[in-house]
Amino acid sequence: MMVRRKIACMLIFSLLVCYAVGQNGSNNPDSLLHIKEYPFIIKDSPPSLFTMKQFNQNYLSLYRLSVNELNRAVSPRVSALIQVGMSLITIPITHEEGHRAILTTNHIGSVSNPFFNENLAAYVKGVSDQTLIQLRDTDLPTYIRLHTAGLESDYSLLLSESSLLNWGKEDFNVLGMEFFMRKLNLIAYYFTVAVNRDIELEEEKNELERDIVGHDVFGAIRHLHQPDMPFYRYTQSKDLTTEERRFAKRVGWRSLLNLIDPLLITKTGWEMKNGCRVNGSLGYGMSPFGDYIDEHIWLKARRFNSHVYLRQHQNKVRWFPALGIQMSDIVLTENLKTVFSLHGWMQPEKLDFTTSRSFAGGAVDGKLQYKFPVSTRSRLSAMSADLGIIAKTKGFMTGEAKLDAHLGWYLGLSVFME
Repeated sequence: MMVRRKIACMLIFSLLVCYAVGQNGSNNPDSLLHIKEYPFIIKDSPPSLFTMKQFNQNYLSLYRLSVNELNRAVSPRVSALIQVGMSLITIPITHEEGHRAILTTNHIGSVSNPFFNENLAAYVKGVSDQTLIQLRDTDLPTYIRLHTAGLESDYSLLLSESSLLNWGKEDFNVLGMEFFMRKLNLIAYYFTVAVNRDIELEEEKNELERDIVGHDVFGAIRHLHQPDMPFYRYTQSKDLTTEERRFAKRVGWRSLLNLIDPLLITKTGWEMKNGCRVNGSLGYGMSPFGDYIDEHIWLKARRFNSHVYLRQHQNKVRWFPALGIQMSDIVLTENLKTVFSLHGWMQPEKLDFTTSRSFAGGAVDGKLQYKFPVSTRSRLSAMSADLGIIAKTKGFMTGEAKLDAHLGWYLGLSVFME
């Protein structure tokens, strides 16, 4: 659920950065001349419309296409103002779709209502209490993830945007405003729990009209600590125990780590002597069994781009390490290139919040892309067929639909435009 106090924060922040982003629009006269790639996922795994990864990827490509055309039509400052309005609409949509995607993956129907209602709150609704109780009692990690999936979706999009900006594949006058506002939204949602700010909503009489989880973070924290508590969706800070409030403060203050990011001051990296460019950031989010802290490094090289991360998961009793690397834009032939990722992790046994036992797991994700040149008089220069495969063990992986072991494939296409 997204609530009204964040809108005011987002508006104030956007006014502060609007001028900077508008000025930045003219800092690279050739920025709109190079060929840009816009990937879309047609079929993901599991084959349901839409998985979190599928919706986010398609949204991001459509957003970039729209703003690139907008920048051609209007001045940088006007474009920045329009982008503020776009973000106020699209951020709730992608956030709520993150929640809905978890339900769809688990064969639960729902209705996304991402446009603010009379309480200035956005909902996913249409799910009965009994359905949610059954999910909680039979698959607690997925039920916890249902609470935090909107924030997980926001975080996944921020990582994708960071890669595009740090690798020089998109311009700051296209993604800057979206990046700033989404980052602020993420931090604001988490930080409100540190100061015990309630959403001041009462559950609707008709259970099908209620949001599925209420306040994402308060609900997740309470169910992590009290999985057998009497069922109630709209958890408020006053409902939390002393121990749960301590955990809420941990979440809120740790979320400020997301501010340690050079992209927030429009810095896309530092040049190295060998011609490579490197950038880094810190990140924070919640998981189905607690939370995690990330350290990210992006490298832009002549022949490839890479993203490396270290992650420290924590449940109630101990830390669990993880790491991963993505190698992108590796050219195999003139028309064929590949992207692949490797991930490894230690996570708590049964994804449990209270255990000290752990298990090892990981994932490999690869994509082949074959490009077909297009001879037209338009700015469309090429298209490609994209085929990907992912194999993962049991475990939480940001943006991926399944917590269980999974082998799947996905099909997409990419559009290349000048």
